[in-house]
Amino acid sequence: MKPYDDGVIRLEDHGDGIWRIEELFAIPSARGAIWVVDGRDRRLVIDAGWGLVPLRERLPALFDRPIVAVASHTHFDHIGGLHQFAERLVHPLEAPILAEPGQEATQILPYLEEYPESLAFDPAGKGFTARDWHIPPAPATGLVEDGQVIELGGRQIVCLHTPGHSPGHLCFYEETTRTLFPVDLVYKGEILDDIPGADIGDLLESHRRLLTLDVERVLPGHFAPFDGRRLRELIDTYRHNRGA
Repeated sequence: MKPYDDGVIRLEDHGDGIWRIEELFAIPSARGAIWVVDGRDRRLVIDAGWGLVPLRERLPALFDRPIVAVASHTHFDHIGGLHQFAERLVHPLEAPILAEPGQEATQILPYLEEYPESLAFDPAGKGFTARDWHIPPAPATGLVEDGQVIELGGRQIVCLHTPGHSPGHLCFYEETTRTLFPVDLVYKGEILDDIPGADIGDLLESHRRLLTLDVERVLPGHFAPFDGRRLRELIDTYRHNRGA
């Protein structure tokens, strides 16, 4: 693949066979990163964004090899485009939402009605309204348990069950490169821990688990990447703010 930016979809090369897709029509805090990890045999896609613009139309090279897509959790900004992929994995606790992605379950409502500015512009130009948006069903073709390894050929990604932001939230870790994909568990912004399905106690415990990992590079679900030192700082700050 080659870097790409048409003002709607951006594909960035993060080196070592890792790419980030961003949907520029959403503001950064509501722009769920789509991470792509290339192995020798197949390609891993972590999350699928809002899905308001078909990726195959903008990034056909993404689909030029076998893909396994995994949902870190089932909020609208992470699963809207999951139906575009034939192989779809998720933690068992969130599989029912993939099969029936209701507006409340995916938090389209009430979130997007309360924060309509989350969508910077309507990429389809059809007068987007949250109440009329229904994410296509994308039933899981497989389930992911804690500690399960996704083999890509020449590289292995470990799935970690890290509840707190949502019951079945997953993080992903590549030990050989010391790369962590914490998705919505930690990033350079406000961690949402007061939404339906969130649990602060679980979140604190999941943070403690991340601190046991040898991490050099952190590629989150929102905002810019950072290093392992910053990971610890962000977690410490969150713990302090929550009196833990």
